[in-house]
Amino acid sequence: MSDAPASTIPAAAAAAGAAAAEAAGAGAGAGADPALPARRRAGARLGAAGLRAAVYGIFLALALGTAAYAGLTLAWQSQQAADQEIAHRAAALTAAGERARRAEAAAEAGTPPRADTAGGLRPALTGLAASVRALEHALAERAADPLADLPGFGPGSAFDTSLGGAAARARDTAAALAAQLALRAPSLERHADAQPAGGAPDRDRAQAAALASAVDALQAALARAADRRADGARAALAALAALAALLLATLAAVVEPHAGAARRQAAQFDRQALELQRLALVGENTATVVILCDADYRVQWVNPAFTRCTGWSAAEALGTLPAELLRHPRALDSAHAALRHALAEGRAHHAELRCRRRDGSELWLEIDLRPLHDEAGALRGFVTVASDASAHVAERRKLRLLWATLPAGVTVVSQGGEIADANRAAESLLGAAQGSLVGAPLRAMGALLHDDGRPCEGEEHPALRTLRRAEALRNETIGVRLADGSLRWLLVNTEPQRDEQGRVVAALMCFTDISERRRLQQQLQASARADALTGLPNRAVVMERLARAIEHARAHSGYGFAVLFMDFDRFKQVNDTLGHAGGDELLRQIAQRLRRALRPGDEVARVDSGTDLAARLGGDEFVLVLDGVADAERVSAVAERLLREVSEPYTVLDHPVRTGASIGVVLVADGAAQVEDAQALLRDADTAMYEAKRAGRGRWVRFDPAMHERLVHTRSLEQELRRALRDGELVVAYQPVVDLASGSPSGVEALVRWRHPERGVLAAAEFLPTAEECGLVAELGRQVLAQACNQFADWRRRLGAQAPTTLAVNVARAELERPAFAEDLLQLLHQAGLAAPQLQLEITEASVARDETAQAMLRTLRARGVRLALDDFGSGHSSLASLHRLPVDLVKIDRSFVCNAETVEYQRVLIEATIRVARTLGITTVAEGIETEGQAALMRALACERGQGWLYGRPMTPEEYERWRAAGAA
Repeated sequence: MSDAPASTIPAAAAAAGAAAAEAAGAGAGAGADPALPARRRAGARLGAAGLRAAVYGIFLALALGTAAYAGLTLAWQSQQAADQEIAHRAAALTAAGERARRAEAAAEAGTPPRADTAGGLRPALTGLAASVRALEHALAERAADPLADLPGFGPGSAFDTSLGGAAARARDTAAALAAQLALRAPSLERHADAQPAGGAPDRDRAQAAALASAVDALQAALARAADRRADGARAALAALAALAALLLATLAAVVEPHAGAARRQAAQFDRQALELQRLALVGENTATVVILCDADYRVQWVNPAFTRCTGWSAAEALGTLPAELLRHPRALDSAHAALRHALAEGRAHHAELRCRRRDGSELWLEIDLRPLHDEAGALRGFVTVASDASAHVAERRKLRLLWATLPAGVTVVSQGGEIADANRAAESLLGAAQGSLVGAPLRAMGALLHDDGRPCEGEEHPALRTLRRAEALRNETIGVRLADGSLRWLLVNTEPQRDEQGRVVAALMCFTDISERRRLQQQLQASARADALTGLPNRAVVMERLARAIEHARAHSGYGFAVLFMDFDRFKQVNDTLGHAGGDELLRQIAQRLRRALRPGDEVARVDSGTDLAARLGGDEFVLVLDGVADAERVSAVAERLLREVSEPYTVLDHPVRTGASIGVVLVADGAAQVEDAQALLRDADTAMYEAKRAGRGRWVRFDPAMHERLVHTRSLEQELRRALRDGELVVAYQPVVDLASGSPSGVEALVRWRHPERGVLAAAEFLPTAEECGLVAELGRQVLAQACNQFADWRRRLGAQAPTTLAVNVARAELERPAFAEDLLQLLHQAGLAAPQLQLEITEASVARDETAQAMLRTLRARGVRLALDDFGSGHSSLASLHRLPVDLVKIDRSFVCNAETVEYQRVLIEATIRVARTLGITTVAEGIETEGQAALMRALACERGQGWLYGRPMTPEEYERWRAAGAA
């Protein structure tokens, strides 16, 4: 084993090392035979030379045959010329004989003058003798021809016998003729006039005919010789052609392929030699370490990269064992043992070894060992190619550390479906013992579940799907049932792992524990259907339940259900007085009471396993759905019980709180054909709830279709109110405020009235709620404030001492929340010519108790000199403890306390306590709603400073107030 997993060294580097061994082995003493390639090239060249010599021999034989044929042709042509010369001489001999015979015949005939005729015989005889000699000369030359020795042409041959015989007969016949004529010539010359001897001419003619016949025979022999020579030439030419064809066939079939192979082999060796030279240069100049060793693995040659990488020079390395130089003291023995075994067996080896440099520093080398063998297969040495893998090892160490410490679980799944590797986080997440997952099948992970809780079959495992489809998976959720029975939810990502050919060989699966997140998601999903504050179902659940109830009612005759829309009276005051924490606590207690109220019992019947539903829509609004209620009596019983339950006193933040509820009820019975949808049901129940509030609060009202008419009226009222604001139909009435000690008027309170063109004058209670709901209260307040200030200024100018000293105007919270309210108010006072202390703004405790913006505006106004009054103190949930936090100059005790103070001790004590606290804080007190002298006397006895009510005067128009003031002064 190696010290660390080895990566593959390129085969080209090993090849370059082997090439360097062959190319540079001789010069470096590497143990390799450097002359081996040269001998192979020389052998190849010798083989090629032998083949070329054979080729050249073939061509030489062909050339010699051709030359022989040419020689024969020339000889035959010479012989042909000689034969033609013989034929010519023979013909001349015949002619000479014929002339001699004619001359002899002429002389014999004695044609006068005979002497002249006989004298012509001598030259003819001379010519005949010359022709005989010429023929003999030609025959001699023919006999001296080189072909005379060739088979068929030499002495004794048929050719020689035929030609010689014919020539001899011709010669002998001509000689005999000449001799006969020569013998007769003198006789003829001496006896020119004598008669010729009888019989001699006949013999001469016979002799001449014999001569002609011999010459013809000679010419026939010459013709046959010519034919024979032609046949020989044709045979020689055919033999030469056959020889040439044979040689060419041999050249094409045997010699040329071997010659081509030899040439190609020589060229290949040349290319290999060039390649070896180049690879040797690579070995010299590459950054990869190359070490050449002999069969004992002692260094014979190293390239410069060895020195650069290890620090050891070539001279220091020669003759040593690489392990002596490079082995690290802490290297694994198993890695070097494997290397020794490979060396002993003479086989290739690949490993990654922990080594050391010359300076002792750590060096990781990735080595590729290759054995070198000679042609006989004997081991000649080794070539080792190595590269510096220190950076790779360091990177793998970091990756291994990351693998071990990664908080996410990671597993590698093989093609066979086994877990090839797994980190510690995977074992921990799957509840497996350390090391138990590696090599185990996927089922060792535990039983799997789909995101929806269905069992996950084996083939549906994310890793197996990735292996099968060669596709990555992202953000898949699976559940794993651990060995202890617990369920753990995992978020899984997979990625196919491919080899160099792009084939999928494994799947990498990474997963994290999302059990807690899933639990939170489930909680969020539940929260999306539940009110976070009370835990009751929210609007979405109500709408679903109503829709289901409507469908059930339409499908089942006799089935009914009821919707109760509940709103708590004066909850806003509680929330503003005790803060949001107090309001939230009150809502939680209300929710608990509603749950208790919806208990199983005779009052509420249930069908289809349904349950009554209590839900919070928001704020202090609750909806109850009573399932299976088909008659009004049961609805009435439930509504009354609910009112009793929620009206009992509460303790909120150690404060006693009383509140009630207004309930609107919609009963759906005998089918639901008349119901539009769930939204329409809630709308109708809400309408009935507002009717309950309008009727005095603390009660329930069943929805009646006529209520829609009142709703339409409210909307119409809003439109009319907008018109009234535009057309100036809103007017101000003034109610006097008196000093209780002296009974004299001290100021007035401006109260808005609507002078309706059709309905007459309307009090504020008839349209202010609508103005608040539709957002018109700020504009309404601006108009009232402007009219009141202008009227007050007019009184100050005209009435003098009888004019009121202060002007009180009610201000809504919506006005205080407007950033420009203070500047607009001061601008209005300036235009009217009023001083800021003459104006008194009245606010309710509920509107500013917990509103920091409104309180900031009040502090700004007070700082600019405007007086502030806390109106209706004691109504709702006023707290004396919070009075000091409000920037007010005056407290107006609510009429509900004043009217009962004479008979109810509790309320009298509260008024007294309020007056004492106010006096301690330097705040003026005003008692509202004084209608009798007894009430006025009680307020004076309790030291209340001012009073207001019908005892002193009702709200008046400016003219009425002027008359009232004048009458009081009189």
